[in-house]
Amino acid sequence: MLTVNQQEYGLYLLNLIDAEPMDDDGVTQDDLYGYFQCFMPEGQGIERIFEPLEIGDQLLERIRPLYAMLNPADFEGDSVPGYFNGGQNDASTEQLEAYGKAYLEGLGRLFALEPELAEEAVEAITRITGVQVLEPGEIAAILDDYEHEDEEQTILYETLSEVIAEHTDYEDTLEILSEAYYSIGCDYTLSYHLQWPKYSKLQAAGEPFAPYAELYKRGYHITVHERKLLIGRR
Repeated sequence: MLTVNQQEYGLYLLNLIDAEPMDDDGVTQDDLYGYFQCFMPEGQGIERIFEPLEIGDQLLERIRPLYAMLNPADFEGDSVPGYFNGGQNDASTEQLEAYGKAYLEGLGRLFALEPELAEEAVEAITRITGVQVLEPGEIAAILDDYEHEDEEQTILYETLSEVIAEHTDYEDTLEILSEAYYSIGCDYTLSYHLQWPKYSKLQAAGEPFAPYAELYKRGYHITVHERKLLIGRR
């Protein structure tokens, strides 16, 4: 396996889809926004994306389920999905609640690794009194109400961003795919899960984002509101 830098890897990735950098200065993260969508719906050939990377097999294993959740019939017309929209496989209320509790527990383990950065977030988790599963459509208004975002939700989101940033090597080869991972669903938490193997010093937290990813694959969203973790479909 050859060692490649970000520019070499970026050019390799663009070559896979017969594309070129938008700027003469080289490949940027923006050049690769929406990159994984180029392999929709079956994910044919995605293994080649990760072949140059030491942790490529682990990254491939994480992203395959997102292609598996797609419905090929959605890609037969003139208009096709632009993002990896969560599937519509139903789950019982008990299963959804279990995912929600496991997600909070995972965040707790992660934040425990950075006690100084995450002190406020750890306290915020203790104020969350439970998990509530909403009826379809009910969560949309809460997610879209940016003017009245819940305090605990804001603390958790901002702290998570800070912890991940603290453990991000911005010179790492994989970092060139940062926007590509985000653009899968315009979802940072999902992107953290998909790139989890690169955060070597956070592995003691186990798989903190796995419950979140399972909910995403089933088409469910998560947010904190009025001291409860809410789960629902738009």
